[in-house]
Amino acid sequence: MGRRIRFRGAKATPKTLEKGLLEKSKALAENPHIMMPKCTKDCRKCVIKKAISKMEVVSDKRDNEKKLAAFSLRGDPIVRAYAATISLAMDGKIPYLATAKTPVGEVSYAMRGNADRDLLIGLQHYDHPQFRLMAFWKVAEKYGLHIYSCEENAVCCPDGPAAPEEYVNEIVELLPYDLDDDFACAHKGGEHLNIRWNSADVTISVCTSCLKENTNTVHILASRIAAKDPADDFTVSVDRGIQCLSECDNCPIKEKTQLKPDLLAKYLHGQISDSALLDEYRIDWAKTLQATGNELYIVNGSCFGSDKEKFLNAMRGTDAEKETISKFISSGKRCIISRNDQIPNLLSDLWKDYDEELLSGIASPETVSTVLNDRTDLAPSQMVAEAARLESYMKIKSRLPAFINLGPMAAFCDDIARIYKTEGKTAAVRALEKSKGSNHNMRSLTYALLSAAGEGQSKAWQFTREEMDFGTYLVPFAEKVLSAEGKEYANALSLLLEASGAMEKVTVQQ
Repeated sequence: MGRRIRFRGAKATPKTLEKGLLEKSKALAENPHIMMPKCTKDCRKCVIKKAISKMEVVSDKRDNEKKLAAFSLRGDPIVRAYAATISLAMDGKIPYLATAKTPVGEVSYAMRGNADRDLLIGLQHYDHPQFRLMAFWKVAEKYGLHIYSCEENAVCCPDGPAAPEEYVNEIVELLPYDLDDDFACAHKGGEHLNIRWNSADVTISVCTSCLKENTNTVHILASRIAAKDPADDFTVSVDRGIQCLSECDNCPIKEKTQLKPDLLAKYLHGQISDSALLDEYRIDWAKTLQATGNELYIVNGSCFGSDKEKFLNAMRGTDAEKETISKFISSGKRCIISRNDQIPNLLSDLWKDYDEELLSGIASPETVSTVLNDRTDLAPSQMVAEAARLESYMKIKSRLPAFINLGPMAAFCDDIARIYKTEGKTAAVRALEKSKGSNHNMRSLTYALLSAAGEGQSKAWQFTREEMDFGTYLVPFAEKVLSAEGKEYANALSLLLEASGAMEKVTVQQ
């Protein structure tokens, strides 16, 4: 809510701007009431009325250059600024203007006498709801007033915040949210940010999906209020909208978690956006629940209590990802709060604190160490996939014999079979397409392996009729190689080579 202003040097006055300032100066000279706030209460010692009375005295002397000059040098600051401003109309011209950068943009104004620059800007731009307010900040802070700047005029409330209906309707229209007549977005249920505007008896409610990253709702609502604390009329809360899907003896989520004072202060001072407030609140809320020591599983606004099975059924991911989370929650009492039903996202949230423990559920210590140390380029879900692949590879490798001095065709078939068994069909097909070979026998063997993997027809256009005919004959032998293990694998490889006409031996390492 700060009002830091940076001032810049003078510049020549554009004619259209000069004309506008002179017209406003003349209007103010004739009627000082047009820029002053309307009073909502007949205060006995009203500083606004007192200032207007003094301005009326100045207005009566608006054609006396010397008197205006004297009024602009002493007395009430706002009266001095008023005298300086209406003197512009008498001069009939403004050769030079000063400029100031404000939170709402750059503004030009005419300097006169020793009047305060904020007051000069506010008076000379009394038809602008935000620049106008600059004339009243100091008096509002000093006397505990709340001054609301509407499009047409300002309203002064001396007894604390009391937002006028006109101001509420105008300022709510500036919010980038599509709100209904009850000031709520169209999405019901689920998590919502609620801004209670106490004096206006209005609650603005916006769901997580509608919140903007560059919007601070309270900052906008209070942007045209001059007061010691423009945000003192707003109460901010978060409705998690949690749906209970399990019966628990003691429900920890029913206890409302308040926004922490330091987080709330950052938001009310415009330092973070609506969406950033929700992000930080979720972190605090999760820590509060985890500190209770209760076993709890929450997915995207649905709470399954301590029911692991319901939680796992609600989550979506690969078999390896599901197994990882299943082993993790089975190893102890966990408080898991997942922002959605995607296991990769949950893994990312848990990874910093539990990376080794998560991988240990699906892989050996050696594999875990390899993945964490050598594959730091991977995302958590990719690390899980890599650990599962390596673990599968090691298990399958242990069930396959090692060979000595394989010939080129034997080595080719063995490589493809091992890729198929450890990395799957897609990886095997990719490897086959990269190395089809150049002679008839090798290309026929490639077609046989593609067909055994179920991709023969889709790749048939890459082979001649003779290669496909011979390859089709070899398919039963290739299928056996892809499915066999142990001694059967060595025998299957020998039979495939023999059927293909390759004069190569398969010797098992003892």
